[in-house]
Amino acid sequence: MRMATTTAQNPGKGKVSANARAGDGISLARRRLATGPYLATELNGASIVDNAFAGGSAIILRKLLQLRLLVLAALLCFLWLLDTLSEWPVNYPVILGVIACGMAWSLWLLSRGGGDIQPQHVLRELIIDGIWLALVVFYSGRSENPFIYYFLVLIAIAATALRPRNAWLFSIAGILVYSAFLYLDINNHFDHIPDDYQFHLLGMWINFCGSSIVACYFISKLAVSLRSHQLQLSRAREETLRNEQLIGIGTLATSTVHALGTPLSTLTILLGEMRNESDTAEKRQDIDLMLGQISRCKDTMKKLSLLAEQESSEQLLEPVHELLDHLREHYGLNKPLHTPQFTADPSCSVNQLHQSLLLRHALINLIDNAIDAAKTFVAVDFQCDASVLQITITDDGPGMPKELLARWGKPQKSAKKSGLGIGAFLANSTIEKLGGTVAINAADGDTAAAPQCDAAKTRVLVTLPLANQRSQNLFQS
Repeated sequence: MRMATTTAQNPGKGKVSANARAGDGISLARRRLATGPYLATELNGASIVDNAFAGGSAIILRKLLQLRLLVLAALLCFLWLLDTLSEWPVNYPVILGVIACGMAWSLWLLSRGGGDIQPQHVLRELIIDGIWLALVVFYSGRSENPFIYYFLVLIAIAATALRPRNAWLFSIAGILVYSAFLYLDINNHFDHIPDDYQFHLLGMWINFCGSSIVACYFISKLAVSLRSHQLQLSRAREETLRNEQLIGIGTLATSTVHALGTPLSTLTILLGEMRNESDTAEKRQDIDLMLGQISRCKDTMKKLSLLAEQESSEQLLEPVHELLDHLREHYGLNKPLHTPQFTADPSCSVNQLHQSLLLRHALINLIDNAIDAAKTFVAVDFQCDASVLQITITDDGPGMPKELLARWGKPQKSAKKSGLGIGAFLANSTIEKLGGTVAINAADGDTAAAPQCDAAKTRVLVTLPLANQRSQNLFQS
């Protein structure tokens, strides 16, 4: 297309306005396609929510370390006041050692900066907080020390940052620690503790247990609800970005069709005159080849012009075997030396799909990619059941590197010298729009491979709902 657009600038000044409009469309498309890497980074296997959790875990961990430093500093000040104004039994050497270790560990982690922070790192630091808090309370009054209620803060953080199961385990651990302290105090000092103070300690324990359970339950529910809402927003944002990309590609295609129409017509006339004036059969043969390629470009442009009208009109049904016959005919005419091996289940002859030119082009895109990567063969297999059509495309090429596999189906830089990097994206978007899915097989190693076929190195599985099943899905949605 770039060569054709350059040629379109040469016939004369009358073409400048068309090319300018095409340039505007291309610029708009490129601006919209610039969102591609952002979209590809957010969605793929490791989904957008996983990336959001990773970023949220890093923030929570940093704030947790800062809170620990603040609490330990406040505890130091309180110990100084306690030593000055009270005779409360406190094991100062042990507690000061715990405070020093906690501060040193927190400062070391903060000095390391970021990194790959996961929720399990937050869980680790919460466990460390629980350990140093238990040690401080154990050596300064046990169940009589009200500082044990700082466990409620840690439980609230755990319910917010961790999975509900881990949050409940942490909450139960806090209750068990408090219960153990109360048990030790009752066994050692029960006879010496007044009745009113016994009820006070028991009331503190009941209050702690109830507060822990209530806080963990409601905060976990709220956190799960917020994460679900975040997932919905992320999916909506991804869909919006993908639609913008498709609009940009459509603008680019429309501008290209408009810009290439006149230059191709001019070339057809000039080549016709050159053919009439040619004096050798070899020249006429070369000119006929060029005229055939120009005719092919015009046919493609006509198909692009008809796509929008065909997709917006009422869709007709087409038997699955007609789609298969069209693909066979396409590759028999256009790539007779590289025609894939087509196979189909007999049931495909009685099942139907909603007719779509976009679907045909999407499948051709995927098969072309397999042909470009293959060494000796490409196989395309159609399998039908009561509800879906499965199209499996396999090849014996070198496979797909993991870095490309992670971004497959998203706009990216093409691995092929002449590729634009949007073929798989367009195919994936088209099939998803029709209610289907596209999956590329991943095996052990650095490539995507089909393990059940010794020669196959890449397998792409396209799943499409049949006509009756797709109607039901659209009605339910």
